[in-house]
Amino acid sequence: MLYSLIFGLVTLGFGIIPKIVRPKKINSWYGYRTNLSMKNQDTWEEGNKYSTNQYIIAGVILIALGKIGIALLQNKGYLVPLVAFIPVLYFTVFSTEKHLKKIFDSNGMRINGSIKLKEKRAE
Repeated sequence: MLYSLIFGLVTLGFGIIPKIVRPKKINSWYGYRTNLSMKNQDTWEEGNKYSTNQYIIAGVILIALGKIGIALLQNKGYLVPLVAFIPVLYFTVFSTEKHLKKIFDSNGMRINGSIKLKEKRAE
């Protein structure tokens, strides 16, 4: 049974731990690391803030799939989250990159309309 939940719990941890202990500076070993997210401190902070929420959602989805797998396949219930693991994580990264591209240009500079988003969050 635990094997059915392990993928979700690990993914959930990838969302919760960086939310608690935020990676402050750009680094190559901790945090959401892609070419765009590592362009500058602004992209780094936005990428890490957004991706933690996406990983938490992905973890919850994988835990739910694990429980469904247990109910449907009993001893082989771990197969459901195992098969779903890669597509769910792919979607997590894809949605974070899409979010970053909506806010930043390819050089990591905020696009004009996204300044309002930053000001709105500060309120």
